[in-house]
Amino acid sequence: MLRLAACTLALALTPLSQDPPTEPAKVRVLIVDGQNNHDWKKTTAATRATLLACGRFEVDVTTSPSDREAKDAWAAWTPAFAKYDVVFSNYNDGGKCLWSDATKKALVDFVHGGGGLVIVHAANNSSGDWPEYNRMIGVGGWGQRTPAHGKHLRRVEGKWTQDPAPDGRSGSHGPQHAFVVESTGAEHPVTDGLPTRWLHAKDELYDSLRGPCEGVTVLASAFCKRTDRHEPILMTIAYGKGRVFHTPMGHVGGTDPVHCVGFQTVVARGTEWAATGKVTIPVPKGFPTADAVSVVAPKDVRWRE
Repeated sequence: MLRLAACTLALALTPLSQDPPTEPAKVRVLIVDGQNNHDWKKTTAATRATLLACGRFEVDVTTSPSDREAKDAWAAWTPAFAKYDVVFSNYNDGGKCLWSDATKKALVDFVHGGGGLVIVHAANNSSGDWPEYNRMIGVGGWGQRTPAHGKHLRRVEGKWTQDPAPDGRSGSHGPQHAFVVESTGAEHPVTDGLPTRWLHAKDELYDSLRGPCEGVTVLASAFCKRTDRHEPILMTIAYGKGRVFHTPMGHVGGTDPVHCVGFQTVVARGTEWAATGKVTIPVPKGFPTADAVSVVAPKDVRWRE
């Protein structure tokens, strides 16, 4: 009798059903493209494929008018940044920003108010004549930038400092090659769990970037033989209440560094962090080591095995 009563009580206390754990809401990403001195269509396609493959994002694309179109076309181009969690720039106008004042203000208000921004490769060449853009990205290259636009970031005895370099370049790179990405030791959700050193696939290694350098934290760097120093390769920038993730990696041309598993990982994790301030995306199987690159299509990255 006591055993029957105990079983009856246990059944009464056992839930009849348990709801499965809910997945977090997808992060809403807006990719901006339309101008670039690189193959922006291929870059956008690769970026979108990577973000969708990891399962954390919803991705839309807004394509700007061309530089040959009239001002009324640019005035009509008004991306709804505020509808998204993060804006991903695959856009490079070569230095002269053709965005309308209203569109510029919309992006500034979005990021400053707490939105996320991701800057990859040639997007840091863009809009050298737009002071707030230079503040958002921390440092940039080319795009009509001069020493008057800001300073270089230098690693001196393990610490990152600012160098005015009044006679220095404002963006440069040598031949494409594989290079080691080396952690600076800064604790951050984007790089948490990554190897201290990993080999990135053949890519352009940007050097001599310059800018306001405000609110920049360098998460990783790469040694550049041309400059005989480490160059920042993964950065975060605080801009108002917003978060910016910036990597100069990601050239699309004769090679496919955008399919490097290391690159895809930091882009996905950097995008999530810029949007939410946290990272839930795991480090996938097959991440590159310090001695071997790992290049696969986005659909083949093993995010959750």
